[in-house]
Amino acid sequence: MVEAVYFGTLIPLLFLVIVIQGEYRKLILFFAWGLTSAMLIYLINILIDAYFFLDETLLLSQIIPLMEEFLKILPVFFLIRKKGKVYRYNLVRFVMASGIGFSILENYLYLSISASSGLGGSIIFIITRSLTASLLHGSTTALIGYAVQIMHNYNFFSLFLALGMYILAASIHSIYNLLGLTKGLQVIAILIPIFLFMFEFYLFNFFGRKGIRQNRVEIPVKPEIKGGTK
Repeated sequence: MVEAVYFGTLIPLLFLVIVIQGEYRKLILFFAWGLTSAMLIYLINILIDAYFFLDETLLLSQIIPLMEEFLKILPVFFLIRKKGKVYRYNLVRFVMASGIGFSILENYLYLSISASSGLGGSIIFIITRSLTASLLHGSTTALIGYAVQIMHNYNFFSLFLALGMYILAASIHSIYNLLGLTKGLQVIAILIPIFLFMFEFYLFNFFGRKGIRQNRVEIPVKPEIKGGTK
């Protein structure tokens, strides 16, 4: 059934890609990649379950977040290889779309398992899970995208910045998963992606507007000379 959800969502998106152009096309492509990366993680999990005997808490709170954050961000490195392209702060939005696309398939898997076990039948639970998961995946991926955006805008590469943001994103993701697995701490897990998204919404949009203002060309106005020339 996971395959049906994946292809049932992906194929209409690809038709949409055909009829739109420009930055919107890239946004949809990143969203589609998010779905695909979630499918890849699903297949990787099947292999891990089949050939490795790992503790579930270790897998969900440490290994999986590292893999997910890496896969979600992957296409942006191919995008910035094109010389002369200036994306300003669009890269952050692209990778956030990838994270949100990822959350769709993950939400389906999680909610299906919860419903079959009798734990996730409440509409409040479904909405809360969908809200927090989409914000989490979008926001953590946006953190890495922000680092890539800064390096792209100012034409430099910093392994410390890229790796640092990647570790930060995976750590936040890990804490969210760990709190979600701990009884009595799920409320804190819900608050993490909400506050993270609100912080990023302000920060990234603020810097985006600032960047646009700084790149405006101001035309100097020649002052009038009273009394004519001597």
